[in-house]
Formats: sequence, C-alpha cells, structure tokens
Amino acid sequence: MSWLTERPITVKYSLTFEYLTEITEKPMSLFKNHIEHLIQVTTQALDHAGYEGVWIYSGHPTNNFLDDMAPKHSINPHFKWWVPLADVVSSVLHFKPGHKPVVYLNQPADFWHKIIDNSQGKWAKYFDVRVVGHYSELPDFNEEKNHAWIGPPELQPLDEANTNPTQLINFLHFNRIQKTDYEIHCLTQANQLALKGHAAAKEAFYAGQSEYQIHMAYLQACEHNEHHMPYGNIVALNENPSVLHYQYQSREVIPKDQLKSFLIDAGANYRGYAADITRTYAFQDNAYQSMINSLDEKQQMLCQKTVVGQDYVALHRQAHLNISEVLCEFGVFNCNAETAVASGLSQTFFPHGLGHYLGLQVHDVSGHVVDHLGTMKKPPSEYPFLRLTDTLRENAVVTIEPGVYFIPMLLKEISGHKDVNWQKVDEFLPFGGIRIEDNVVVKNSDSINLSR
Repeated sequence: MSWLTERPITVKYSLTFEYLTEITEKPMSLFKNHIEHLIQVTTQALDHAGYEGVWIYSGHPTNNFLDDMAPKHSINPHFKWWVPLADVVSSVLHFKPGHKPVVYLNQPADFWHKIIDNSQGKWAKYFDVRVVGHYSELPDFNEEKNHAWIGPPELQPLDEANTNPTQLINFLHFNRIQKTDYEIHCLTQANQLALKGHAAAKEAFYAGQSEYQIHMAYLQACEHNEHHMPYGNIVALNENPSVLHYQYQSREVIPKDQLKSFLIDAGANYRGYAADITRTYAFQDNAYQSMINSLDEKQQMLCQKTVVGQDYVALHRQAHLNISEVLCEFGVFNCNAETAVASGLSQTFFPHGLGHYLGLQVHDVSGHVVDHLGTMKKPPSEYPFLRLTDTLRENAVVTIEPGVYFIPMLLKEISGHKDVNWQKVDEFLPFGGIRIEDNVVVKNSDSINLSR
C-alpha cells in the first residue's frame, strides 16, 4: 500500500497541444502524480530484483588530479528522477515500499559558499526530508537488510553485488523511457528556454558576430550560466558545421562578405531535464539556404512519423532516403536516392544516427533495449552509430536530427566516386553542413513537437 494513496496507482498519458498549456499551470499536481508513479515502478523493480529497499546517492564532485578544485558535478539521474534539485550533492534518497521516501539532504554549515535551504520547497512535502551537515550524520547504510545501492563510485558503502545491480538498473531504465506528464512539463519548459537562446543566436549570426559572441548571446537569452547547460554548445560558422561535435567558440569576427553558414546545436535545462535543439542558417539567400529549407521539410515529415509502434531503425533508413533525395535535388548525387542508400553512399553525407531518447540525460537510457530485462537490440551493422533501435512507445521523448554534411575526411574516402558530382561538392564544402533537430513526444497518432 502506498503512503500517498490506498488505491492502485495509474499514470495517465493524455497529452495534447492544449494540455501542454494546462500542465505548465499545475506542476506540483503533476509532480505528485510523478512521485506516485515512481513509487509504483520502484516497488515493482525491487520485487523483480529481489530487494526490500534501495539507497540512491546524488554523487558529489571530486577534485581534479593534483588540485583542490573540482569540475562541475553531474548529478546521478536516478536521484534527480525523484528530487527536482539539479545542483544538490552529497545527498541520499532511501525508498522502502510502504514507507514515505526519505531524503537525507546535504546542507552543511559553510562560510566559503552560500548554502540554499532546499528543504522547504514545495517538492519536500512528498518526502521525509532530513537535513544533514556532514557525512557522519548519514545513517548506517548496512543496517537496512537486503538493500541495493544506486550511485557513482564516489561513495559505495555496500558490497559490489548490491551496488548498481543489473536487474534493478535494467528495470528502472526501461521504465524511464515513457515520461510522466510532469517530465513532459519539464521538457517543455527546457525547450521554451532553449528556443529563446536559439532566437538570440540567429539574430547574433546575422549581425555578424563571432562564434563566442553568438554563444554568449544564447546563454544570456535563456538565462543560463555555462554550468547550467545540459551539454557544451556547438556554435559553428562556415566550414565548422562539418565537425559533428565542434567544441570551440572562436573569438574571430568573420567579415560579413566571408560569412557563409551557421549551425547551432544547443539546449537548456529545467529541473534536471534537457532540451536538445539544432538549427542551421545561410548568411545569404542562396542554394545552400534552399538546401536547408528542403531538409527542413523532410525533417518535419520524419517528426510526423514519430508515433507509437514506429520502428526507429526503419525511420532512420527513411531519413537516409530523404537526405539522398535532397542531395539528388541539388545535384550532388548523379544516381537516384534509392541507389545512394543501397550502396551506402548516403552514409558519407549522413554518418550519425537519426536521434536518441531525451530526458534526465541528453542521450537518455535504454535506446538499445526492448524490455525491462535489458534485452539488447543492437544497431544494424550498416548504422553502428544509431543510438535508438527500439519500437517507439507512448510518451517517449526522442530527438529527430537528420543532417547533410560535407566532411573532408569522409569525402576523401570516396574520392572519385562516379555517383558524386564533385563540382557540386566543392561548391557546398565551405558551408560545412546542415543539421536540424527537434524534440518530439511520441503519441498514438499525432506526435507533439516541443521545439516548434
């Protein structure tokens, strides 16, 4: 019996465009339903794995080698699935079925840093919150019998067999695929923040600013510090979009008469949930801009196919066909689209997967599993980088991010290929490439695009 309700827990997945507005107005009600869902799922997971309870550790930062300073800490996603505090460290959640979840919330006495009292937040009423100031105030984790421990290696009080046990982790990860309404509320808010940043970045590009200046305009617009971002922003001008995870923000201001293209892959964070959006622009209204427009149309068609029961591998193959159609349209391919896909030629121009699950992690878990046992469905050999291979389920949130790239290293491998118009390749090479990415909620018929 749950401490929140005596009746069986049901989680309703009834999201519509109108409901997106509604769920932003009552987040705490959604959070209550979310916690009820976690209680149900975790109870089932513990029963499946043969445990009576679980400890979940937030993790804590560890210092750099030979240093007394630590990099930004990334919280254990299992912890922030329960506790909506994206920056908390050295805290522990204890769950036993039939009992109110306990959170040992670390809030030490400290004159070096400002300590925020998180124990009085609206979220706290669904937990037994116990503020601790030092590790010595934590319970003896071994006193509770037949428990599992989920957490990073910074703290591991239980033996190896009961630390991150595979059966328990697999069950929980699989159940993270389908999001509660609270989680979709958080993902919606993260997208809204990111879209503010994208609008500012677009304006900065057309104003002729540097990659670094565009990056800073993005952060200011979405009101994030660098450490709030779910991943490092990809801000790429001219040929730099050909580097898929381009990691620099150059300070060089490129003269406007030399500006060609701009790709930005950047997200935002809301209560620990990530947005992940990519847009591409041409500085002039030219053939490259027309190619962007064509790929955008194809990308939207793929988003519309992101419905319950869709085989994601098949959708990825469809993306290769769509991309090949674009390259045929603009004269890059001498062959038809079907031939380009069958021969593997399209992979030179689209070398990554169509997308991935999105949630508490940017590349969210269980993309290659098909059940709560952790049964793997590996990517097909021709598409080894595909992060998602399962059949889509209701209220999963996925990214759809097809791309067309002109990558010198890959082009060199097919140098002289008869089905490639190399003159056209040379024309597009200075623009780097195109990627367009949205975050989509899987529904039975009409998927919901959070990024548009």
